[in-house]
Amino acid sequence: MKRSENTLTYVFVIVLTFMIWFWAAGNTKTDTVLDVVINFSPPEGSSSIISPPWKTVTITFHGPQSGLKSAKEACNGGLTLTVPTTSGTSVIDLATRVAELDAIRSTGVDISDIDPKTIDLQVKTMVSVVASVVPVLNGVQIRGDITVNPATVTLLIPSSIRDTLPEVIKVMATITPSEMAILPHGVVQKRSAGVQLPVPLNLPDVIVDPSAVLLSFTIESNTAKTDIAQVRVLLAGPAEDYSGYSIELPRKFISNVTIEADAELIEQIESGKATVFAIVRLASRDMELGIDQKTVTSFLAITEDGIGHEVKATVEDPSLFDIELEIKPVDAKEVIE
Repeated sequence: MKRSENTLTYVFVIVLTFMIWFWAAGNTKTDTVLDVVINFSPPEGSSSIISPPWKTVTITFHGPQSGLKSAKEACNGGLTLTVPTTSGTSVIDLATRVAELDAIRSTGVDISDIDPKTIDLQVKTMVSVVASVVPVLNGVQIRGDITVNPATVTLLIPSSIRDTLPEVIKVMATITPSEMAILPHGVVQKRSAGVQLPVPLNLPDVIVDPSAVLLSFTIESNTAKTDIAQVRVLLAGPAEDYSGYSIELPRKFISNVTIEADAELIEQIESGKATVFAIVRLASRDMELGIDQKTVTSFLAITEDGIGHEVKATVEDPSLFDIELEIKPVDAKEVIE
């Protein structure tokens, strides 16, 4: 009997020793060092942009093995810190903020060291703006209207930039000239076109939604361009007014003009079978007031049969389209003589 009791006592001591060792092993505090990706995020519902959006930091956790294991599991895939949305620089105390996370606090471990200890974040407050989409199809003449779907897009713009922009913002939707060149004429085309931002908004921070729109259009004909060294200025007005006024043009030509028109008409212009004129329309009132300047009204390519075709003209300096005038009333006696 005594021998049996001694055996039971021995087994009990062994089990108790093992339990004490197991408890001690699980609760002895040690350190573990982890490289952890910290993601920086604005509060839910905010559209602010944070830079940098993430940072890899080295964290030394101190605690029991069970807690360190839980902390390691919590750090797999990275941790996320919410950052205030006030624009400007925000200095984040990483040790304090990481320790406050529920996923870390629940493990019971401490942060004994973190590198770096702080980080400077740049926060940009974004505003939402609706912009209208303007279709731009180069190299073709379109029959009828161009349909854009959707007709507007939503832009997320830094608030500091929005204040420098006009109230109404427009973006462009374009299809490459090479793609346009192979499309058949006379049938409705439906093509996806990427949205292009104007220069002040062509920034990495600006977000466009959607980034592409659907254009529906019918091609009438292909167009082409040609450069003309000099385009003569022609005055157009009521014939009876010219008898009462003398009009002089200090500058009778517009230099270095690029003309865009139907490809066949461009061929006639280049071969000399059509001549381009810059038309300045003068009303009777203009002559009565003796205005000293007026902008070109239109550009006409007049073919050998006398038919005028309106064409599109561009120059590097748009002020060249402002034509100076010297208008003087003619004395009645001078007219009779």
